[in-house]
Amino acid sequence: MGKQLLAIESFKIELGEGLFLKGEVKTVEDGAAKPVLVVSHGFRGHKDWGFWPDVTSRFAEQGFYTVSFDFSRIGARNEGLDERIAAAASTVSRELLDLEALVARLREEGLPLAGQADPERLAILGHSRSGGSSIIYASEHSEVRAVVVWNGGAVPNRPETAPGQVLTLQEQAILADVDSNEERYDIAGKFASLTVPALLVQGAQDNERLLTQNWLLQDVAPKQHFVSIAGGNHTFGAVDPYEGTTHQLDEAVEATVQFLKQAY
Repeated sequence: MGKQLLAIESFKIELGEGLFLKGEVKTVEDGAAKPVLVVSHGFRGHKDWGFWPDVTSRFAEQGFYTVSFDFSRIGARNEGLDERIAAAASTVSRELLDLEALVARLREEGLPLAGQADPERLAILGHSRSGGSSIIYASEHSEVRAVVVWNGGAVPNRPETAPGQVLTLQEQAILADVDSNEERYDIAGKFASLTVPALLVQGAQDNERLLTQNWLLQDVAPKQHFVSIAGGNHTFGAVDPYEGTTHQLDEAVEATVQFLKQAY
């Protein structure tokens, strides 16, 4: 399949309080209902960051109805919403609500090119912080048939300050969310309880916190699927603005495609 065969259409989902999701669907428009892959960017990213436009096109070319989107915090920041609303939109709880809204629209056949999608074959892929959110979401929603994590899966970071430093509204919201969801955000426990196949793709040169969490997840669920990318950092060597793919990124994409084609 070639890139010229891809159909690409945008969408917007209103969430209330001025929040919304903006995203796009990529698929080969051949009339066949395809397995769905929902792709979630990391905390500091967005759907068009660095490698995402290339990677989502590659997934679509491999036969997936590929959905990418900006979490609602992106629109809240760009539209200059009330600071407290924007701060609350930065929490993991809001990420999970965003995923719920997106999947609900998908299952209602409300996304573009819906005739090309088979919502019963749904996989989710999350990078960095949204990798952890994807594990939580999959553990709570039986419609998810497979989950993929790229360089993620850790418990949400607790904001820390130096003595005398005041937390920002965003940091306060994230901290309150983490403190009030200790059991829900037990990602190791959620991962161990998964009844669907999962793949964790981890760059071997990523930060120590994520490497340690990856080892823990291997311990609690050794029958799941794990791939280590030699020389891979947190973005598999890719940068923003995008300067092209890397060997490590290609490995991550290939491992993901192979896993998904067997998983659902």
